[in-house]
Amino acid sequence: MVVLVDLDDPDDDGFTPGPAAAADDGRPNPNVNGFSAALSCYPIARQLARQLDLNSLHDLSRTCRQFRANLLEYRDQLIRHTLHCDFDVEDEAIPRPTGSRLLTSGRVARCARDMVAECQRCAAVVCRNCTIKPPPAPTLRARHRRLCRTCTRAPLAFLTAAPRPRASSESSLPGTPDSPRPALLDDAADAPRAFTAPAFERTPCICADTVWLCQPCGQHLKNADTMYVRAWTWRTRYSHYLGGVGTGAGEGNEGVECGRGAQCLAARVVEHEVDCNASDPAYSGSPETGERWTGTSYYAQEIEGIGGVVKMKLKKQVRVGECVKVYEDERDKSIRWLEREVSGRLRSWCSWCERVVLGDKDRAEVRGGRAPSSAGSEA
Repeated sequence: MVVLVDLDDPDDDGFTPGPAAAADDGRPNPNVNGFSAALSCYPIARQLARQLDLNSLHDLSRTCRQFRANLLEYRDQLIRHTLHCDFDVEDEAIPRPTGSRLLTSGRVARCARDMVAECQRCAAVVCRNCTIKPPPAPTLRARHRRLCRTCTRAPLAFLTAAPRPRASSESSLPGTPDSPRPALLDDAADAPRAFTAPAFERTPCICADTVWLCQPCGQHLKNADTMYVRAWTWRTRYSHYLGGVGTGAGEGNEGVECGRGAQCLAARVVEHEVDCNASDPAYSGSPETGERWTGTSYYAQEIEGIGGVVKMKLKKQVRVGECVKVYEDERDKSIRWLEREVSGRLRSWCSWCERVVLGDKDRAEVRGGRAPSSAGSEA
């Protein structure tokens, strides 16, 4: 800004503030509104700064001169209260939480304040020093998971809405899951949609452009993708060698599970056995009284192993996804798996961020301003 001073005019002291100048010449200041007035209030500005990192706060101050003038007054205080990483510990004497110890040049890196955002998978707030290294581009295709027919044809809102918690009055039998199917399907027709629902929805996957995952969520991605691809290869070849007797992928109960797993809209309940240590307090009783649960039942059995080690085998009712469809051209060894999902023709599920990947029909309906209802005719 340039200030012109007339040295011959005794009334000109050289001070011409911006807002006052706009008022003197008769032009209203378009940036003086309710939001700018809110920014001039320190409690409101502080609460807003807690939701923004340094870069976002700087961008807000560059919106206009009025916003900058309001925020500049509290600059030092707002910088200290910007969005913090969950692993950020200001006191060096306190050890940092597990998962944030990233070695850079032989030392532990400090948490950054300029690039802080929520993990795309677990929503934990992490900085750029506590995120995983962005995977290479060729590994993007391995993140796709095929959805079952129910999840493929369901409205997109069913895959993006946050699951509703089960009511406290509901009860379940021992060894059974909380609910036989997602609560969204049970009361979606009766409960009205709140106007704040979009703020809590899980938006579609953007891993093709940006991958922002914390260390706990991103450390086993490669192994999970490898196992999923091997499952497709083994099941398809197994069915081919046996002449297609009903053991291949997508046939019966031995098919590839829906990518959403237990959150599948057509999930079924099956019995699953797990081994646990009999000394676990959850199954051993009270350590103060010395009492220990003994005996067997249908859901729990004590097994004495080698060396007298007592283990507990539990039977649980768990929810698993419906088997997915296998197309005939995918039985050919020359065809790579999930070409329809990787190319974007069909809706799929991202195993990295656990969000839906839009298909061609979904994108067309979003561009048209309509809510997507189904994913395509091939499903």
